[in-house]
Amino acid sequence: MVTRAEIGKLAALHAVEPTMLSLYLAVPPAPADLSVLTARAGELVDAAEAAAGRAVPERDRNSVREKLAACAGDWPGPAVAIFACAGSGLLEAVPLPCPLPERGVLGIRPHIRPLLLARQRCPAYHVAVVDRRRAWLFSVDGDEADRIGAVMDSYDHGTVAQLARLVRRGERGPLVVGGDGDSIRQLLAAVPPDIREAVAGTITVAGGITVAGGIAAGPRTLTPARVRDLASPVITRWAELRARRVAAEILTMPPGGVSAVGLPACLAAVSAGAVQTLVVPGDGLVPGYECGRCGTLSLDADGCCPDWGTAALPVPDVIEEMAGRILEDGGEVWVICDGSSPVAARLSRPVPQP
Repeated sequence: MVTRAEIGKLAALHAVEPTMLSLYLAVPPAPADLSVLTARAGELVDAAEAAAGRAVPERDRNSVREKLAACAGDWPGPAVAIFACAGSGLLEAVPLPCPLPERGVLGIRPHIRPLLLARQRCPAYHVAVVDRRRAWLFSVDGDEADRIGAVMDSYDHGTVAQLARLVRRGERGPLVVGGDGDSIRQLLAAVPPDIREAVAGTITVAGGITVAGGIAAGPRTLTPARVRDLASPVITRWAELRARRVAAEILTMPPGGVSAVGLPACLAAVSAGAVQTLVVPGDGLVPGYECGRCGTLSLDADGCCPDWGTAALPVPDVIEEMAGRILEDGGEVWVICDGSSPVAARLSRPVPQP
């Protein structure tokens, strides 16, 4: 799983000029052909150079090739993010638990929105599979899936207590419940409301469930990997709805209060340090400026402090700059990829709108 700590560490990095290279690269099934990976990485670097209008130093290109050579056989997921900037001492590879669009970006910060999206879509979670007599619990984290604990009676105190511990501890994300329709309904009726609220969705397991080298369900064996594959679409859908719900809550807040909608309003709110939650699109770079004196973000150079004789600093992507600042301040950033929401923010206090 991509952790908030990993993203926060990258978000805190900042350069004066756009010298930080971010690559998001699909990893083919093992054994990966290193020459293919290296060639594709080179194409993404070329695209980043063309978009930024500046060259990537050869030492950063070499660092990317060396990182791919060292780790190409060990990627645990279907994609990887590589960040390189020799001037800042940055060279890091982050395996990704889900496929993401390939891209290369040069910026003054690492390009972290895809990492945020991966964390949203692929949280760690639990799955409870039940029949009329027994219950099995599974833990899923990225590609890793394991059965945890002993087989339990479906609806007894032990099962409910175990689910309560998982949910209330809050360490492993949402819960998926699997089984036939009657078994799922009976389990959900037996647990307290806070556990039902943590359920992201259900998966139907047809046929009788028996333990035999795993869990046999009809003609198929429900190994931990199969449980993960069945539950993954439920979690993806849950994550998308969760992000849209956050955006909808902000968009329905009364205007002039503790919300900001639209890029100019959100830039003003971020500059004022008043944003608790920020909603941003998954794609697109929006160039802008940062005041060299007070750090105010704007879309135009004259939005800074012209009377102080300090030149406005170009920012390759103000959306990325906003996201980095919010994470540094301990706030939340949600990524919406389908264009259903504008840039929007929940504020800690009202901020004058531009």
